Amino acid sequence: MTGRLERLRELLERGRLDGLLVAAPGEEGPGWASRAYLSGFTGSAGVLLVTRTAAVLAVDSRYWEQAERETAGRGVRVLRAKGRREEWVRELVAEAGAAGGRIGVSPGDLTYGGYLALRAAVNGLPAHDRPKLRAAPGLVERLRRVKDREEIGLLEAAVGIADRAFERLAGELSPGMTELEAAARFEQYVREEGGSGVSFPSIVAGGPWSALPHAQPRDERFAPGQPIVIDVGARYRGYCSDLTRSVVVGEPDGRFREVYEAVRAAQEAAIAGVEPGRRAAEVHELAHEVLRRAGFGEAFGHGLGHGVGLEVHEAPYLGPSSSDVLEAGMVFTIEPGVYLPGWGGIRIEDIVVLEDGKARVLSHASKLTFEGE
Repeated sequence: MTGRLERLRELLERGRLDGLLVAAPGEEGPGWASRAYLSGFTGSAGVLLVTRTAAVLAVDSRYWEQAERETAGRGVRVLRAKGRREEWVRELVAEAGAAGGRIGVSPGDLTYGGYLALRAAVNGLPAHDRPKLRAAPGLVERLRRVKDREEIGLLEAAVGIADRAFERLAGELSPGMTELEAAARFEQYVREEGGSGVSFPSIVAGGPWSALPHAQPRDERFAPGQPIVIDVGARYRGYCSDLTRSVVVGEPDGRFREVYEAVRAAQEAAIAGVEPGRRAAEVHELAHEVLRRAGFGEAFGHGLGHGVGLEVHEAPYLGPSSSDVLEAGMVFTIEPGVYLPGWGGIRIEDIVVLEDGKARVLSHASKLTFEGE
């Protein structure tokens, strides 16, 4: 992670900034992933200040020992924050060598309330020590777009856990099971397979309910012959996976096969079209065109995919409005879908990594095959 700090410092120099504040005082939520990426600290509250010569993490007494353990050997010093916010912010600024400097703050790392708390703490410093806060959107997020080998290994582990948990669940699906029961079993299996938990609330939807891309599980039993969308993920050592499979209890009818094969063909076309330097929007269009030719163009309304890492949704974005350009080392989903109100939906999602000039599929959970294939 020391290399990550150095790469961030290069961006600071280009942006004529003396430092970057990652996660604001009092914040829990925004900024945690970027803070973990740079420091290794996974707690829910803490402030990381990275300057051109230092990286200092301020945490309260709940996290002193955890922070020392998780940041060891990563080029980060831990500040044991005590007392009022204004007091330890003064220590943080001094220890990082940021007094009077231009300090960047990412709008994505804090809420408006968090910004007001930060500004009040900084304004409480003596005038000659007071840093000048500057908007610096997306610096760490820019680094996180491309995964290093350690990250890819952790993502592969998270994907494998979800694959195994899904296979166990798929072997137990029956008309007597409810959507809620299926979601609960998947979460149980994730933990049994080595995950720390699910990476997002599981989506399990049967019949017409599956036409809602983000449907919440209900206390409804699966009906034979109806489509079932299962969109799930696992978390492992902070990293996420994201997997969608569409299945059916009993024998699929002709309509199911028609829609499923169109979605599968769209996904295959998109995966084949992934290459460095290609616009993400173009890859989305490859899948959308397959669905248009099959008569389902209007039934595919969301983006083709998104980056996955410490957060289950991060850059790049693969959609029609995306300006992202694909690069080697990016990890993202490919997930076309067709949603037909009154009937249901089909979505197939895999995670891929762009390496050696093409997409390598990380997800290996089984997909449906039909007679004659």
